[in-house]
Amino acid sequence: MLKREDILSKTKLRQEPVTVEEWGGDIIVSEMTGDARDEWEQILRKKDKSGNVVSARAKLIVFTVVDEKGVRLFTEADIPAIGKLSSEALEKICLVALRLNGLSAEAVDEAKKN
Repeated sequence: MLKREDILSKTKLRQEPVTVEEWGGDIIVSEMTGDARDEWEQILRKKDKSGNVVSARAKLIVFTVVDEKGVRLFTEADIPAIGKLSSEALEKICLVALRLNGLSAEAVDEAKKN
């Protein structure tokens, strides 16, 4: 059986490099920590003045694109600027982020089976 120390020492997150031709290079997409996932879910629910949820892709990118040390490249203040970037680039990154974080339709279906 696992001990408390065994569990709490497992802080390494899965990461995957992604080539984004639209941006002219590579980035790193990371799995979120539990705390980051909670924070992302709260921010995802924020709505604009019309009551619409906006910038869902940009919000996910803020929480999953990291540097070589695993530190986020973007902050919430970057969400409007990220939202104005190529939808194709954003989608490419988000598909990896969704998969790494168990948020894709396939991951949800698999979790339901288990």
